[in-house]
Amino acid sequence: MKLKQLPNDFIVEEIPSIEISKDKKEHKIFILEKKEIDTFDAIRLISRYLKIPLYEIGYAGLKDKHALAKQYISIPSKYNIGSFTIDNLNMTFLGFYNKKIKIGDLKGNKFTITVRNIKSRKMDSILEKANSIQLFGIPNYFDSQRFGSVYNNDFIAKHVIKKDYEKAVKIYLTRYHKSEKKQVKNDKRAILTNWSNIENISIRNKIFQKIIQAYLKNKNWLDAYKKIPPNLREMFINSYQSYLWNECVKELFRICINGRSLYSIEYAVGSLLFYKDLSDDEMQKINTDFPTLSETVMLSDFEKKIVTRLLVNEGINLQDLHIKSCTGNFFKTRKRRITVIPDNFFISNPMEDELNYINGKPQNKIILSFSLPKGSYATLITKKLFGH
Repeated sequence: MKLKQLPNDFIVEEIPSIEISKDKKEHKIFILEKKEIDTFDAIRLISRYLKIPLYEIGYAGLKDKHALAKQYISIPSKYNIGSFTIDNLNMTFLGFYNKKIKIGDLKGNKFTITVRNIKSRKMDSILEKANSIQLFGIPNYFDSQRFGSVYNNDFIAKHVIKKDYEKAVKIYLTRYHKSEKKQVKNDKRAILTNWSNIENISIRNKIFQKIIQAYLKNKNWLDAYKKIPPNLREMFINSYQSYLWNECVKELFRICINGRSLYSIEYAVGSLLFYKDLSDDEMQKINTDFPTLSETVMLSDFEKKIVTRLLVNEGINLQDLHIKSCTGNFFKTRKRRITVIPDNFFISNPMEDELNYINGKPQNKIILSFSLPKGSYATLITKKLFGH
């Protein structure tokens, strides 16, 4: 099975919650169509091209780099801007809205996914799993895309919680993914090599320089940590909170679902538990939500048992999550559905795959389409269907 061989193989379209007007209002609304660029980089490119401050551009969600994505963007009407195209971005003017679009201003996302290189003998199993998805849904985990700031399963936020700010800063300044730019990797290697002599290091990255200078000023690693860009520090917190939520749901499944129905699938920071099917009683037990964790979370006795067991394993307690006074970052409790059933789920008949052959014979491809609520991951559907 192969995903995302072509940008058009993975299409995501936002389902907006805003009402777009033809009458002029404070903000213009555009559809941004992008490919081979993530949302942050796309917004930065638009900001530079239009010479508009970054903070003036509104968006509702973050979309993957390796996809054809269509999302809603707002720009203040005071700027005389119409539709335009730059690089891999198309901005199409739609109308007006009285506010800047903010994160969460959408009902959900519609996905159209072409899955390639499928063997014919696998189709019966795939169709059986597709039927299970429509009957029982899928676990509503946070998937691998949520954990791009995690290196080798080492969560920066966990070190922040334990007040080991040097370790948190060291991970950020010295570890890297293969996909990072060559100069960034070179700077990180240099910092690691000279960690014990960091005052004499020479690097090009300005953000890294500011962090090191903040430490050298007072020999205080917390000061250095707070020089990491705010959006990245928020990402560190969100990643660890999401991991804790996933682990809580896995434990809930172990308690509520017959073990013979459970199986594991690997993802970026470990493994996830899926179920083959559910009895009526099991569906009733898990057809609810589970809160993300913070120091102020209110838990039922059942939830408290799950959370206590997890936090003992993590070597922390709920009060350790109170980090706002020190770092400015914080954990926030939100209720999240434990399972989700996709709307308008469709799976095509197998077709010839024009990109993949074995012994000169084309393999199969199928097209999936469905909609999910905001915050749910389409890749969990493909994990369920294909096992990875």
